[in-house]
Amino acid sequence: MRKVLLATSALVAFAGAAQAAESPITVNVGGYVDFRAGFFREASNNGTIAAATPAKRSDYDFDNEFRLNIEAVGKAGRGIEYGGLISLWNGAEYNDAFTGGQNNVRVNQAYVWLSGAYGKAVLGDDHGASDLFVYAPTVGEGQIDGTYTDFTDPRTLFVIQPTYIDNTENSTKVTYYTPKLGNENHKIQAGVSFAPNFYDNGQNVVKYNASGVTNGTGNASIQDYLEAAAQYTGQYGNIGTKLSATITTGDGQTNSVGLTRDFTSWGLGGQVMWNGATFGGSYVDAGTFGTVAGQNRQQDAWTVGAKYEIGKVAVAASFLDGQGYNNAFSVTSVGAGSVNYVNDQKVYGLGATYTWFPGLTTAADAVFVRQHRAGTVDGLEVGDNAANVFVVSQKITF
Repeated sequence: MRKVLLATSALVAFAGAAQAAESPITVNVGGYVDFRAGFFREASNNGTIAAATPAKRSDYDFDNEFRLNIEAVGKAGRGIEYGGLISLWNGAEYNDAFTGGQNNVRVNQAYVWLSGAYGKAVLGDDHGASDLFVYAPTVGEGQIDGTYTDFTDPRTLFVIQPTYIDNTENSTKVTYYTPKLGNENHKIQAGVSFAPNFYDNGQNVVKYNASGVTNGTGNASIQDYLEAAAQYTGQYGNIGTKLSATITTGDGQTNSVGLTRDFTSWGLGGQVMWNGATFGGSYVDAGTFGTVAGQNRQQDAWTVGAKYEIGKVAVAASFLDGQGYNNAFSVTSVGAGSVNYVNDQKVYGLGATYTWFPGLTTAADAVFVRQHRAGTVDGLEVGDNAANVFVVSQKITF
């Protein structure tokens, strides 16, 4: 019932306030083009990939990511603002197993919003309340939370994110953010999002709560997805702070692996800013997110890092340590002794950027990943894997 009330209240608020529209809508166009040269090496030993897969890997390539944002913004009486955004993108996401969209341009985000004295409602394909969560700071290409994953194989190397649960997914959802409450130096804001189906967006409509139904009409592996987050920002003299907390729940459904379990996850994160330097970190306990029966081991991720900005230069270093189940590995087993479980994954990231002119930035990332899995499948030993990725990019933002 609380989920139905959340969606209904946001819709009513949007419809009622929209009647107060008084000024023309302004349309803004922006985006970026990001050319990258990646130099990479990933181990493929001990049966980490299926025997039929060629063991030799490429060691360098170029890729090119672009985004085009079209935003409409209007102002009404009584301090009400409203608008919408359409974001076209060719990047990697869940729908292509994080292997990249090549030049298949897709609608990444598309939503309408309304804000006023009582907060902000966002309806459509959007990140949701998890945007309030903070973790280790990064620059440029993102280091531990960055584009290095374009150059690794998701079938063999688990992409554990700082938030563990993907915080850039754009499931069709309804989100409400409170106003920023407090005074000039201390503010707090909270948000809550609800999506009927996780990783389900656009015009797709789930018509059956059963797996195996084709043509996009079958259920997602997680339904009734609810996330809530809060963020505090404070200023103590020349020291700034951000503190955040998040909690997420979802109902598991049957998929190709089995019955995905219900889950609840939670996380805490914070950052401190002083004289151009930012220090921060986070911890997320993912609970049973994405697991099936028999997968009962710990799933979590924690981060720590720092960045420093001076003039046109920014540098950062960050570290992630995580563990959890990945049922998308090319060599898998399900159960208590599952080799789908990554016992330990460490990601070390270094990054730097230089801004030549407004909007024109050169970035460099060096990321080192060390992954450990234990066990055997069909006589193949599944053990350590490692990846080293160096990325240089030239980006224009407009």
